[in-house]
Amino acid sequence: MNALSPAEPVWVGLPGPELDGPSAGLLAEHQPGGIVLFGRNCVEPEQLFDLVQAIRRVLPRAILAIDAEGGRVDRLRQVVAPAPAASFLATQLPSSSIAAGRAVGRALRLFDLDVDFAPVVDLDRGLKGNALDDRCLGTRPEEVVARARAFLAGLHMTGIGGCLKHYPGLGGAGEDTHHEGSIVRLNREQLEDDLAPFDALGAFAGAVMISHAAYPAYDAKAMPATLSPCIHRLLRRRLGPNVLAVCDDLEMKALAPWGDLPERTAAAFAAGCDVLPICRDLEALPAIAERLADPSLETRHGEAHNRIERYRNRITALRAPQDAQASWDERLAEIRADLGSLA
Repeated sequence: MNALSPAEPVWVGLPGPELDGPSAGLLAEHQPGGIVLFGRNCVEPEQLFDLVQAIRRVLPRAILAIDAEGGRVDRLRQVVAPAPAASFLATQLPSSSIAAGRAVGRALRLFDLDVDFAPVVDLDRGLKGNALDDRCLGTRPEEVVARARAFLAGLHMTGIGGCLKHYPGLGGAGEDTHHEGSIVRLNREQLEDDLAPFDALGAFAGAVMISHAAYPAYDAKAMPATLSPCIHRLLRRRLGPNVLAVCDDLEMKALAPWGDLPERTAAAFAAGCDVLPICRDLEALPAIAERLADPSLETRHGEAHNRIERYRNRITALRAPQDAQASWDERLAEIRADLGSLA
C-alpha cells in the first residue's frame, strides 16, 4: 500500500458481524487506514475474534478502534461484560478508573484491537439531551483530569491506545450532534475549564476527537468544530503539532447542512482532522477516496500520515506479550470477573 494513498485517513465501519465479500473487496481496493467496530459487529466472542482476524488479512496495517467507554457507550458489553459508566467512576477514587481502564484494555487486547475511543473528558455542566448523560467523569477540570489520566494509564498498561473526546468540550452543548447541530454559547473564559483536560492530557493520550458542535467564541462563522480551521488552529496552538486529531463520525446529522459525505469529509480533512471516520456507509468509500485525492490536499496528507504513524508507533511501544500461561477462554473469564467487580 502506498503510505500516502487517499484513503489512509479514512476509518470505516462495517455492515455486520462478518466480513462479507463486497465489503472485503472495497477494503482491499481502497485500503482505508482504520476500522471502527460497533455493536452490530460484536455478537459473541468467537465471532468477534474471527471478524478481526478477517480484517487483519485484508488490511494488515489498519488501526482497529472501538468505543468502549463503559456505561451507555460500550460496544463490548454483550460479548464481554458491562464496563462501569463514567458517572459511576466520578464517584470513586481514581484507582477505580485505573482498574476500569485496565479491564477494558485487556478486553480490547484479547480481540486484537488497537484503540479505545475513550475517555470522555467533557465536563458535566448539568445539561441533558446532549448525548453526554452518564458519560462524564466530573463537573470540575481537576476531577476529570485525575480520573481520565487513570483510565488512560489502565489502557496503556494493556497496550491499548486512548483518545480524549470531544474537543474543545461538549459539556456546554444543548443538543445531541448525532441528530442536529448545536452551538456552545460559552465565552472564552468559561471554555477554559472545558479545554483544561485536553491541555493536561493531550500529550499523554496522543489523540483527541473533535466535536461537531459550533463555538462562536472561537469561530465567528459558527462552523462545526470538525470543519473549522479556527478550532484546529486553537488545537495546534495548545496541544502542539503531534497530537492526532480524530473527527467525530462524519455521518452525524449535525453535518448534514455542510454538503454530501465526500464533500464534508474533504472539508474536515482540509480544516485539520487527520482521521476521518465513516461509520456506516462503506459504499461511499470510493467517492470519498476520489475526493481526498485532490492535489490541493497533498500537504494535509503528509501531515496526517506523519501523525497517524506517530500514533501507531505509540501503540506498538505500549505492547507487551500477552500472558502465555492462560488460555484465551481463561483470559476472557478473568476480564469478565474484573469488570463484574467494578460494577
